[in-house]
Amino acid sequence: MDWEEWEPLYLEIVKEMGYSIEEDLSSAQLLNKLLSGRAMSLEELREKVCNKSIAVVFGAGPSLTMDILNFISSELLDDVVIILADGASRAFLERGLRIDIVVTDLDGGDKVLIETSKNCLAMVVHSHGDNIDRIERLVPLLYKKILGTTQCKPFGVLYNFGGFTDGDRAVFLADTLGFKKIVLAGMDFGEEIGEYSKNIKEIDYDWLEVKKKKLSFGKKLLELYASKSSRKLYNATTKGEEIKGFTRTSFREIAQTL
Repeated sequence: MDWEEWEPLYLEIVKEMGYSIEEDLSSAQLLNKLLSGRAMSLEELREKVCNKSIAVVFGAGPSLTMDILNFISSELLDDVVIILADGASRAFLERGLRIDIVVTDLDGGDKVLIETSKNCLAMVVHSHGDNIDRIERLVPLLYKKILGTTQCKPFGVLYNFGGFTDGDRAVFLADTLGFKKIVLAGMDFGEEIGEYSKNIKEIDYDWLEVKKKKLSFGKKLLELYASKSSRKLYNATTKGEEIKGFTRTSFREIAQTL
């Protein structure tokens, strides 16, 4: 997704969520500065993954644990590139699974993200107005080169592939990298709110409202992407809502097509 297509969607998100374009820009300027001399280019990342045609994008929804088990049993591990929304990183680290790319706005936990950065192929770090402090604190501690992204107009070493949440941004990245097949897992856009409510005694309704809006935008963006994409798109998430344009399937069924 180029800037001309993304800009009206970005402005809609800013208006609905009450975000500051000026703070988004300040965050992007800081990330661009910190990546001086250690920025990974899109071409460099593409070269690292160009030998495979399938990307599996893992979100951090309630289905994640079951989806990882299904993924492991399908024996697809060596045939795909694994792209994680940063909330899924801990589950992969705990199981000793390979991680290729992590798409993150740095809220997945400092220790987890630093450990992940040691062994993955790339950290794709996103800047926005709410994570300026995390960028300043964490980016210098991450290992290897970093591919930087922004949600405002790209400049310097930063890219904007489109997308709002870590999960849908990961899908836009997978498309830009040229994967012929993109598979979703752990993408529970409706179930996550319910699961959160069950597991706490005092519900933070303000947080729930913000989370609901974010998930709604993420799902909307994926469905908009699917309506225009020529890729083969699949959804192997165990639970969760249907995502228009992504064919419901399982990892075993995908493995049978190889």
